[in-house]
Amino acid sequence: MSYNSRTIFAPATLVGESGITVIRISGEDSFPIASNIFSVNKDSFKKAGHLSGNSVHHGFLFDGQELIDEVVITSFKAPNSFTGEDVVEISSHGGYYIFHKINRLLLKHGTVHAEPGEFSKRAFLNGKIDLAQAEAVADIIRANAEQANKIALKQLSGEFSAAINSLREELINYCSLLELELDFSEEGIDLVSKQELLNKVDGLIERFQSLTRSYESGKIIKEGVNLAIVGKPNVGKSSIFNYFLKENRAIVSDIPGTTRDYLQEPLIMGGIQFNLIDTAGIRVSRDSIEQEGVRRSKIKIGESDIVLEVEDLSNPNLKADEYVIGIPEEKIIKIFNKADLGHTSANGALQVSALTGERMHQLQELVVAKAKNLIKVNESSDLIITNIRHRDILLKSCENLVNAKKLIKKEQGNELISFEIRAAMDNLAEIIGKTTNVDILNNIFSKFCIGK
Repeated sequence: MSYNSRTIFAPATLVGESGITVIRISGEDSFPIASNIFSVNKDSFKKAGHLSGNSVHHGFLFDGQELIDEVVITSFKAPNSFTGEDVVEISSHGGYYIFHKINRLLLKHGTVHAEPGEFSKRAFLNGKIDLAQAEAVADIIRANAEQANKIALKQLSGEFSAAINSLREELINYCSLLELELDFSEEGIDLVSKQELLNKVDGLIERFQSLTRSYESGKIIKEGVNLAIVGKPNVGKSSIFNYFLKENRAIVSDIPGTTRDYLQEPLIMGGIQFNLIDTAGIRVSRDSIEQEGVRRSKIKIGESDIVLEVEDLSNPNLKADEYVIGIPEEKIIKIFNKADLGHTSANGALQVSALTGERMHQLQELVVAKAKNLIKVNESSDLIITNIRHRDILLKSCENLVNAKKLIKKEQGNELISFEIRAAMDNLAEIIGKTTNVDILNNIFSKFCIGK
């Protein structure tokens, strides 16, 4: 059975105790199958006949003469559907029992379970969306914060693909001129001067580099800002961690070394996703478990985008300077904790109390401002890429253009220059899926959730 001849189905919503469960069916047999199980008559099954496309029907699902559920069926006639195929969506009552009854019913009538990402894969293969847009579908589903969602929506709308196509068209034009010159080489006709070509390639290199640099911001926006809280044992790191989360996630006690391994939790502040990390207090210890916790904490500190350096106002000897050696100063926010004990410091750092909440809102504002500045500093393009596959392809294309620039400067033949420009052009085609092998496609869509 070929890929496109399978009629597939999957829940498009979470299955469980809910008002509605939506089950999507896609494939050439979608309408006949729906007609064989759907009736507008509640008391006994009477085949509804041919379902019209792009319409909504209220009625009942039957397994033979057994009533399964009252449902609403929405039908989409190819090519006017997400997948580009005939699609039927069954909106049933929520609940595990009803879903499993419908699941068995659809299997009985010849449909098969959809693979992860199979609906989006069919949309791509049927030309409804390009590969970058398909990847944006998964990014929207996984987006946990406002900025990540905005970037994914831009990509889904085709804005990123349009920019890639624009770059690719320019490369096609230059490549065509170079190869056309080869046909007139004996006449000595230059369709484009080498200096003009050099200027054009320089401009393209800058645009490619601008896009690849934007990945630094994109990665942070998509995956979250890694915010590590560091300091000596018992300076109140876990109290700050719990305050941010608004729950007692970390154990707090007066005993130094209570946190023996790092804790990590997601957090949304100011529309930005943070990965909040409570590190183990770093000190010399003979305890092998604590030593391992310290080792792991040091790794997390090194991977952090922002480091919250905490010192204790009541004990000035508990300095954290040694933990931030090698960390760029612009990534560090230094604060003093335990302001509620009545101690002060002449140091200009913010003085807070995680216990009472004193000035903690100012700390949150500092953290959000630092995160926004971090993203802004790295943002060097109107478009921001968040996908490492796109970044790697752009880097390869940029490398081809740098090679072409060297060849132009050495006044090498058009065939060599054209080879590098064509390679850059072909690489770009992989981003939007014009030339992508099956293994790459399977790898991309296998990471999608079932039902998308």
